Amino acid sequence: MQSNLHSYILDSSMAIKLVMGPINDYPEHMLIDSLNIWHEFKVIKGALYDKEDVLKGILNSVEPAHLLPVKYQVRGEDSYFIANNCGPAIESLCRSSLIIKIPDGNHLILTIVLGFALVTDLTINIQPLLLNTLTKRYDFNKKLLDLEAFHKDADLYKTIYCPLSHQTNLEHILTVAKSKFTTIKYLNLKRNELSILDGLKLLDLNSLKYLDLRYNNLLNMKDLNILQDVMIRKLWLDGNPLCENYSSAKQYISSAMIYCPHIIELDGASVCNSTCPITHNEYFKNNTRRELVYKFVRHFFNLFDQEDRNILKGLYGKQALYSLSFNIPFSVAHKKNLVQYTKSRNILKVTNSNKRRKFLYYGENNILNTINELPKTYHYQNSFQYDLMYEDNERLMISVTGLFMNKNDNNQILSFNRTFVLWIGPDNEYNIINDQICINDAPENQTLINTIIELNDTDSTDNKDFIPECFSPKEKCEIITEFEQISKLKKEWCEQYLLKEHWNLRQSIQNFMIDFKNNALPLDAFNTSIINSR
Repeated sequence: MQSNLHSYILDSSMAIKLVMGPINDYPEHMLIDSLNIWHEFKVIKGALYDKEDVLKGILNSVEPAHLLPVKYQVRGEDSYFIANNCGPAIESLCRSSLIIKIPDGNHLILTIVLGFALVTDLTINIQPLLLNTLTKRYDFNKKLLDLEAFHKDADLYKTIYCPLSHQTNLEHILTVAKSKFTTIKYLNLKRNELSILDGLKLLDLNSLKYLDLRYNNLLNMKDLNILQDVMIRKLWLDGNPLCENYSSAKQYISSAMIYCPHIIELDGASVCNSTCPITHNEYFKNNTRRELVYKFVRHFFNLFDQEDRNILKGLYGKQALYSLSFNIPFSVAHKKNLVQYTKSRNILKVTNSNKRRKFLYYGENNILNTINELPKTYHYQNSFQYDLMYEDNERLMISVTGLFMNKNDNNQILSFNRTFVLWIGPDNEYNIINDQICINDAPENQTLINTIIELNDTDSTDNKDFIPECFSPKEKCEIITEFEQISKLKKEWCEQYLLKEHWNLRQSIQNFMIDFKNNALPLDAFNTSIINSR
């Protein structure tokens, strides 16, 4: 591999000579400046320190020169990586005598094998790796590019160390993203230790509507200057040092709107009406339940918006209660073709106690029959506001407010507030024991409605292809049992088929039938009874 390449060992003493001596006196200079050669960096006693601390220290010491560490590994008490096209970085290291300081304050000594290998002999496909990682992190439906903690991506981290806090890395990644994805509406740059945002100019900023910059190192609102002419509607800055520069929320919002004048939300708080108090989209006493609430709400409304709402079976407890309140006058509802919602239990308007009891539905079957009679809907989940009103070891009370489309001839936009009480059963499986929904007319602010629809998490108003997930071991066990009874396969084989199709029973059975007809299954995949019959 190295037969036509003469390598040189560059240590601290040689580094000083290279810095002090004339360029032409040393053949090492030609190797340093070569673009088609790998150099090997050895970190003496690097194995004693965390990989990220070592690499971060080296990259900080050569900034703004470019260095992309590749194939970091530990051998004995030392650590190693290779890099190419990094002449200015090596020269910068030479000026510090190959001694670098890492974040904990310790110093490490490097040696470099100049001319370790030709790039043609040691092929490492960095560009395809970056493309695959970006593709994995891009949601084509939402037009969302998720670059949160990009350098820690599991597939990337084992091969290259590419922190976006270094300007050349950020610019390269965004250039690749722009060439790969025609539109990026949502960009998540959270937890990348960013201190400058100039690299964003490489994107098509005309399409950018949502920008998450939480938990970076932005020191001043002036760092947002590049965004001044961008139509960003939602911006997150929480967790940056710049947040400490303001003594009041009003000052903070006013300062942000100088550089991002089109935002309607900042850090999840509505800022579109400066005459009203600041309102937050959600309330959680602590964050431990936040992701659970998000998952439940998304799951419920994805199911609720299906053509057949019987798909909700299993979410409601056997003794669950359901009621609906409708706050649009009957005459208006009749004109708007909304009479199906008028079976209301609005206790402020329905004075007859018998009617109140009639419109309080008890038990899962009654509830499913009732909600199946309601018009088909599509909920704009990007409009949702969440409140976790109560929690203990057995119950959660969740309130959700937002907009939805009533899918009839007019496709009206309506608003709703829905309160769920969840009970935690065996296997940490959650069931709805109380479901109260209140429906109102849409807000009068049509601009706000249009913005919410435009920013909605999905671009399609059709969820026909939605496949529900199974969240609990109990549900999965029931599906495996049903598959066993149909296929006569052993449990472990049933589970393999189901896992492959993400617990889609119908597709798993179809795959099994294909394999069965083609005699692709061994006899020991089946239970004893079926083997004897064959």
